[in-house]
Amino acid sequence: MSSDFPINNGQTWSQKVLAGDEIWAQVKEALDNAGLELPKTPRRPDVRLIVDNSTGQTIQFLNPGDHSGEKAENIPGTGDKCAAMIMLGGDTLDEQYANAKDLDEKYGLSEHGLTQEFAKAMAAESAAGVLLEAYGPAPFEGQASRLEPLQWGNSEVDPVISEKAAYGARAPEMETVMRSELAIFVQCEGKTAEKMEMEGMCIAVSSDWKTGEISTRPIVPSVAKDFYGDHFANMPVVEVDVEGNVASIDLKNGTPVLYLDDPYGDAPEFSHQGNGANLGQPS
Repeated sequence: MSSDFPINNGQTWSQKVLAGDEIWAQVKEALDNAGLELPKTPRRPDVRLIVDNSTGQTIQFLNPGDHSGEKAENIPGTGDKCAAMIMLGGDTLDEQYANAKDLDEKYGLSEHGLTQEFAKAMAAESAAGVLLEAYGPAPFEGQASRLEPLQWGNSEVDPVISEKAAYGARAPEMETVMRSELAIFVQCEGKTAEKMEMEGMCIAVSSDWKTGEISTRPIVPSVAKDFYGDHFANMPVVEVDVEGNVASIDLKNGTPVLYLDDPYGDAPEFSHQGNGANLGQPS
């Protein structure tokens, strides 16, 4: 079948890309002007397996996840830092916890700790998706003491700590993240314009540990709901127009919604309500 207007991705479809860094810059400026901060959201932790080297000899291995860029990890058998830190495979906490338990039982980690046998087996276990990263050295007691009981959604993770191995979850990290909703309205003739309902895109904000440089990354809501669990519902929400201009900021903590100047331009028959401060739109 022929057509005078063949579908061509380069000509027929177009994408509107909004810059996450610019959205965050507007939010940051507006909150600074109001003397407020974006509340942080708890992020689901991972299960960690911590294994002590009590052999008295240094054990060497390559990180299966290439955390160190093909540089060998050396775990000494004496001193203050003699433990290997292991991140488990699995999309959920339950899957990661099960993998940690299986490794403990399969290699006798609670009884023997880090051994040459286990160090050699890491590559095979990584290929099987059981573990993702293994690195160190780290203080065994210091790391094991950070594990604590955790209830996250339907998952319940209790730490298992023995003399030479421990596994469980740490307290959730608090992350700067917001959900951006697009302010798009549809109007039919003679009817009031209605805003489209959508979950938008989550934007996480982080700073480089060394330089302090701020960066943002997008997280689709379907993934964010797993990252943040029940806390997703309380994540701050920022309303953005199709040009990327921030219209309003809802901190979701009882603070009145903050509205910026003329956020919707000429959106027909629409008016926003609220007690929020009129902050003025950042330039």
